[in-house]
Amino acid sequence: MTDLREQPAAWPISEKFRKILEDIVREQAGSCVVIFKDPNYTADTGGYHPVEIMVGAGGDIAYISDFSYSGMPPYSELSKEIDFDFSNRCFNHLGFEYDISAGRGLFQTWQSNFCNFYSWNVYEVTVHPI
Repeated sequence: MTDLREQPAAWPISEKFRKILEDIVREQAGSCVVIFKDPNYTADTGGYHPVEIMVGAGGDIAYISDFSYSGMPPYSELSKEIDFDFSNRCFNHLGFEYDISAGRGLFQTWQSNFCNFYSWNVYEVTVHPI
């Protein structure tokens, strides 16, 4: 069982967020990628952004990527909007790279929003062992 009680990211994670991930990856023997997807999210109608989180075998969070559509339909493409890359200590927002410290405030807001969206059951969740 993966234990996320250790400090898995550059900053503290909330108990809600930790519990969500821990419950999902509990049965994983090693590293995995967890994908949260709103099946109704489209470029035309919007919805909740897809999220991808890589959790290492020891419970460390390697990265969190939040995707959104960019461009006008019908030529929209799903691309990374926010990327917290803890393993490489960098933060990307809308294609611009910063030191991880620049993303702290956005991370706190993102984490709170994600936990709320998850509690509303908007996501289909899949786990992919690495």
